[in-house]
Amino acid sequence: MKLLALANVSDKNRFGITTSVGNAKDMIYSLPNLGFTRISNPQVGAIVIMQPSFRGAHPTYGHVGLVERTSVRNGNTYLTVRGANQGGNWFTESNCSNVAIVDFVTPVNGRSDVSYWVKGNTSTPPTNPIRYVSFSGTSASSGVNARSGPGTNFGITRRVAGNQRVYFDAWQYGTTERDLWLGTSDARWYRISGTNEWVASAFIYGNAPSSRPMP
Repeated sequence: MKLLALANVSDKNRFGITTSVGNAKDMIYSLPNLGFTRISNPQVGAIVIMQPSFRGAHPTYGHVGLVERTSVRNGNTYLTVRGANQGGNWFTESNCSNVAIVDFVTPVNGRSDVSYWVKGNTSTPPTNPIRYVSFSGTSASSGVNARSGPGTNFGITRRVAGNQRVYFDAWQYGTTERDLWLGTSDARWYRISGTNEWVASAFIYGNAPSSRPMP
């Protein structure tokens, strides 16, 4: 259940960890001494530690991984976690070649047995957080591609038909597109409610509350 198994050997290296961090459930004690800060909400790329009481975690050692993505369904937040699942239903240090991306079916809202950690001091807010807010807009008459993340560097999941009312639950800055109506640059991407599918604001008639086209 070591941090080394988050995906492969380079994960431990990229976080600058050179010492033992113990079993997954105990990492809440070792990470602060290694320069990590606990944050309140799940964030893509953050370390997630699940205690043994969390469904899907090992009943003795807990679970550790990287937040691959989040999704919101019926007001509940769910996690997809990336890690190297070796030797059964728990992580080990050996090999770390079997990378798994797992959708956990237990919502994480209000749970004290799940924690999220990022490297460094978080007194300064992240420069590009996900903004969680409900709103809607209308797709361009030509339609718009939905992608698995906020940018054209993510794969296309489907095509949203033209002139459709689309409902969103979050937005984030991603790759820049040219607004279909104004001809100006727009880096906002909107997440379709209840999914992890994102569409470019540039092809949606309507603005996320309190947002601006560029950071």
